[in-house]
Amino acid sequence: MKKIKKISIWDYVLLSLGFFVFFTLMRPYGIQNSVNDNLWALQSLGCCTLIFIGSIITELIVTYILGFPCDYSKEWPYQVKRKVSFYIILVILVSAIIGMYFTVIEWGFEHWYYYWVDYDGEFTLEYYLNSFTQNVIWTLFVSIYWYFITRSRMKEYKIQELLSLNEVIERVEPVKDEQSASVEITGEYKESLTVSPSDILYIESVANYLSIWYFSEGELMQKRIRNTLKNIEELLSDYTFLLHCHRAFLVNTRFITHVDGNSAGCQLHLFSIDRTIPVSKANIDSLRRILPGKGKVGMD
Repeated sequence: MKKIKKISIWDYVLLSLGFFVFFTLMRPYGIQNSVNDNLWALQSLGCCTLIFIGSIITELIVTYILGFPCDYSKEWPYQVKRKVSFYIILVILVSAIIGMYFTVIEWGFEHWYYYWVDYDGEFTLEYYLNSFTQNVIWTLFVSIYWYFITRSRMKEYKIQELLSLNEVIERVEPVKDEQSASVEITGEYKESLTVSPSDILYIESVANYLSIWYFSEGELMQKRIRNTLKNIEELLSDYTFLLHCHRAFLVNTRFITHVDGNSAGCQLHLFSIDRTIPVSKANIDSLRRILPGKGKVGMD
């Protein structure tokens, strides 16, 4: 399967350029009073470089310390937690290094600590908090870019997943007719169904009942039995082509004709019926493994 782009150097470059635009338009940190305004281009380049370095450091912290690596296969709440963590740490870090950067520009390296003291030489966070507030503003603008690019990459990941599954379906060799042993599925009220597992299309759990759809002499039939899907799954555990694809569904993967969906979920199309069967995210990998059948077909 085609690999989906994750975080790249260009993402950090764009982040730095976003800051540059903010820096150019708003001239934060009181630099309009700087005695070195004639070195404007150099100051701008220095700020962008520091933002770039700060982004790299923040990414390492978020990925390896907080445990939020870039993964577009995860759902939206994960993406929000990751980016909120990223921007909080980035603003905290950048507010310190950018503030000291301009302090050094104006007062020299030997007076870098002026950023942290007031006119009486007492420790203060006044300048830092002012810088922090201004950095929050520009990160809000950058977050708009992040929202759209994250949505786009999540959808791209989902599309690649679906294409991969459909490629597997197309490449699976037709299964020859098998005369698998019949099993008896019984219910709490002594109702029962004797059926070959290979003839089962799907089983749906509805309240306290199971709705079993199966083929009998070429006709699609339905049988309602009072039982749990867990019990039936244990009964049919030897038949690997039957997949528990969703908490309410057990499906015969040999009857899958197509897979589609979107970033919110995945659905199976089955032979002879119009309805689709949902696949929970936790079972997509199991579906991919079982479709080839006994390792005959691999994944790209």
